[in-house]
Amino acid sequence: MEHWSITPGFVPPPWAMALIVAAVILALLETWATFLRPRQPVPSRVAWALVLLRMVAIAALLAVAFELTIRVDQTAALGSRVVVLVDRSASMAIPDGQARVSRSARGAGLWERSAAALEHWRGQGLTVALRAFEQGSRAWDRSELEIWDGPKGTASDLTRALQELESPDRVPLRGVVVVSDGLVARDAAQRAELQDTASALGVPVTTVSLGATPIRDLSVADVRAGEFAFVENVAEIDATLLAHGFEGERIEVELRRDGQVVHRQAVTLAGDGKPTPVHFEVAPDRIGQFVYEVAVPHAPDEATTENNVQAFIVKVLRDKVRVLHVAGRPDWDVRALRTLLRRDPNVELLSYYILRGTDDIDREDRSAPLSLIAFPTEELFSTELGSFDLVILHNFDAVPHHVAQYVDNITEYVLQGGALVLIGGDLSFSDQGYGSPAMAAIMPVDTRPQVPSQRGDFRPVLTAAGRRHPITAWLSLAHDGWSRLPELDAFNPLRMAAHQGSIGAAALMEHPHAADRAGERRPLLAIAEPGRGRVMVLATGSTWRMGFAPDLPLIDGARPYDLLWLSAIRWLLRDDSSGRLQLETDRPRYAIGETVELRATTLSPAYAPEPDVEIAWELVPFAGATRAGSWRSDASGRVRASFEDLPAGAYTAVARRDVGAETPSEVRRVFIVDTPTRELAEVAADPGIERLRDLANATGGAFVSGDDARLPHDLPLSKLPAEDQRDVIGRAEHAVWHHVAVLLLLLGSLGAEWILRRRHSGA
Repeated sequence: MEHWSITPGFVPPPWAMALIVAAVILALLETWATFLRPRQPVPSRVAWALVLLRMVAIAALLAVAFELTIRVDQTAALGSRVVVLVDRSASMAIPDGQARVSRSARGAGLWERSAAALEHWRGQGLTVALRAFEQGSRAWDRSELEIWDGPKGTASDLTRALQELESPDRVPLRGVVVVSDGLVARDAAQRAELQDTASALGVPVTTVSLGATPIRDLSVADVRAGEFAFVENVAEIDATLLAHGFEGERIEVELRRDGQVVHRQAVTLAGDGKPTPVHFEVAPDRIGQFVYEVAVPHAPDEATTENNVQAFIVKVLRDKVRVLHVAGRPDWDVRALRTLLRRDPNVELLSYYILRGTDDIDREDRSAPLSLIAFPTEELFSTELGSFDLVILHNFDAVPHHVAQYVDNITEYVLQGGALVLIGGDLSFSDQGYGSPAMAAIMPVDTRPQVPSQRGDFRPVLTAAGRRHPITAWLSLAHDGWSRLPELDAFNPLRMAAHQGSIGAAALMEHPHAADRAGERRPLLAIAEPGRGRVMVLATGSTWRMGFAPDLPLIDGARPYDLLWLSAIRWLLRDDSSGRLQLETDRPRYAIGETVELRATTLSPAYAPEPDVEIAWELVPFAGATRAGSWRSDASGRVRASFEDLPAGAYTAVARRDVGAETPSEVRRVFIVDTPTRELAEVAADPGIERLRDLANATGGAFVSGDDARLPHDLPLSKLPAEDQRDVIGRAEHAVWHHVAVLLLLLGSLGAEWILRRRHSGA
């Protein structure tokens, strides 16, 4: 069918349009005035001829002015379509009913029995579009019977599938058929949203229920646990069990951590479909990321065992950091650090001042009672040493207090993962108390010689490593390093240890003037990573000035002293962002079939990107074979690796690198490839049947159910589209305004009018 229309190519602005309209009206009025001249009458046929010629001329002139085009559209009536949505979520693979036939197999039988109905629909001029839906929907472009094979989607979002039914070619939708088990809305809010979405389509929604009763199944339907927990603090985990066919039975529920059982609890199951609550209380004994699982035992003849376990990730943090702070004598620097540590609620501080010197001990009357306790050397540095997260020896002379004999204990404490800080002063490094071979081997500076404190004002200088290291990087970004900070007034002129490369040592701050014979500046702040521990040496006891000097500038609202020490403590305690090997996943949970991406970063002791570093990796599933291999960091110190098609379950990713002789650095991350646990939390057919029936009733569709069901022959449809709803299938355009005939018509009409007026001069 053809449809003709005239369209302008040029539309003048409003003011020009007003002038054109006025001119046309004046031209027509002037011609019409021919009839109104009584003194010089013109024959009526001549008057009408003049009016006609004037109108033809105006029309031709307007065609040129407006660039008129004749458009010829070839149109055809729009067709109509019916969409069949087939559920391919994991619950469709569950066998139920007396015959224990899977719901997808029941759907395949329904499709075969409905061949005549489908043919009848097509005979009515309907286009039947087949779509599969899970988390979303997609057009099914394979064999129709294959849509029933292997359903395994982790969700069944029917609401989203209905929202995605917009046709790209504008073919009107006249009906929707949903073939599902009805487990598509878990709560009242989701059911209301589904009903609203279906009603908004304005077409009948026919539903086909493939679920059947009875069923035998036991599932962990829901788990409620915090994402974070604190070490040695009680964390609560609540779970809900749903059972069908197990009423009154007693089972044992397990709580696992990284695959190992940490708690068991016996519960009696409630009636069919009624929730059974389970409550666990655990106190994690170490920090890190862990995969916890709530699991119920497999029972004979269960419909599915994929919902018997639900996994989740908990990050365990330190609740209290236990710090031992031992000072050789009270002074302003000791007071400043002690005050900072005491006001932190996450720090459990054990602090000692030495108030009795060697001379006091020599002069004391050993028979007289003492008001000061003796320094508990044996208890602190032998019995209780391993209980501390951080040990700070603050301007402490080890020999007079009999600590030198325990330095090997301190060395072993560091190698096993402890953190140690040595702070300079007039007592530190003055008696060779830290000069034992074992202790010297883990120090970033040479602690063997006596190095007394020197006085003199100075401003420290950041090294290249210090500008990047998390302890001091903030100084390079604020106030031009130390230029606006107060001067320090004392330091111990130590030198870097010869073995610094083997323990990942680096100087972060240096004295601006003091140097050794080779011209190397003396380190003021140095760090190392021997074994599994970390060491920091601060060769001055005057950093308190960074917190108490007059006119002290604030950096991001904090005192420079606080920034220095809080950054140091985070690094010493191995905050996640402070390691020289870092490993991350792009997210903690993945759906089956999604690509898992791991990212590793390698850093030098100076915290610059470290290229060409070999990293050994393992991907360890809780059940199954371990994958292993090696990576090598690129020029930016980074590695990115992807793993595809991992089986469902929990995994630990482990990365290792060597940061020195026999000092491997290891990081681990956990992640979960989701089984369709949430999709299978509720598998009984009865709620699904009810939801599908309600959906059909609310939209005017039909409801079909039963083992021998088939699609309805006379499908409920919306009304046919109006006749004027047509689709353009072809178009031709003819430009009138620049055709020669229009020019001839314009000139001919104006010429003929002029000739008539000349012949009838009265006109």
